[in-house]
Amino acid sequence: MQVNYTTDAFASLTGLINFIEANNTAGAGLRWLQRYEEFLQKSFTNAKRIRLCHNATFKKLNLKCINYNDWVIAFSINEKFILIEVLLHESRIAD
Repeated sequence: MQVNYTTDAFASLTGLINFIEANNTAGAGLRWLQRYEEFLQKSFTNAKRIRLCHNATFKKLNLKCINYNDWVIAFSINEKFILIEVLLHESRIAD
């Protein structure tokens, strides 16, 4: 299934990759991205089985959540694609 991003989620992802690349060895950001994408492909094979987010705000929006390391990935499932709506460090979630 195709994976799409909202503008905000994509901005978070690119900012994270740029941060990793700037603060680590050359190519670290791209290696992280490759592991992240492999994780998504594996996780989304049964995306409909993933439960709604525990976070009250995300749950009200009917978003499903998975965690990759310290990052929360909140997404919705449409007929033809998965839409990643939020990519947020878990320390930024209040409830």
